Amino acid sequence: MVLKYVWAFLFGLVFLYVQLLLMPGLALGGVIPNILLAWLIFNIWSKPTGVSSVSAFLIGIMYDTTLPSTFGMNTLIFVLLCVIIDLFRKPFEVDSIVAKILTLVIGNLVYAVIMHLIMGLGFGFTGELFRLVLISFAYNLGLSFVVFWAMTFLSKLRLCIVND
Repeated sequence: MVLKYVWAFLFGLVFLYVQLLLMPGLALGGVIPNILLAWLIFNIWSKPTGVSSVSAFLIGIMYDTTLPSTFGMNTLIFVLLCVIIDLFRKPFEVDSIVAKILTLVIGNLVYAVIMHLIMGLGFGFTGELFRLVLISFAYNLGLSFVVFWAMTFLSKLRLCIVND
């Protein structure tokens, strides 16, 4: 049981490093994509709720230490997304592709709306902020589709070693 928590945390740690080191190089229009959203949604689909919530909280805290101006915001959003996405996906079958697509869209939409509200309250609701949030939503959604399906594909691969 503890091994599930450790693997989820280590997998999240890899994605956190990718987010911090590689994603700023992929910035588009001043928006850095958030690869942690795809990791979070995949984590919720593939692991029990307790495991995904704990790993999302720990990775969110670690991610927030790199953004001191909004400390705690990503942790709050990640834990809220764990609850919302887990409640949304429960009525669907485990292998439902439509449910996974809807989960990706809703997860990214909730993230964009909460970010817009928090940034708007902190810095003012301007047209520039709305434009950045729309670009962020579209960019994160596209990246989430690619990363989520790549992780789904890789998680179903099995390695067979035959020694002749």
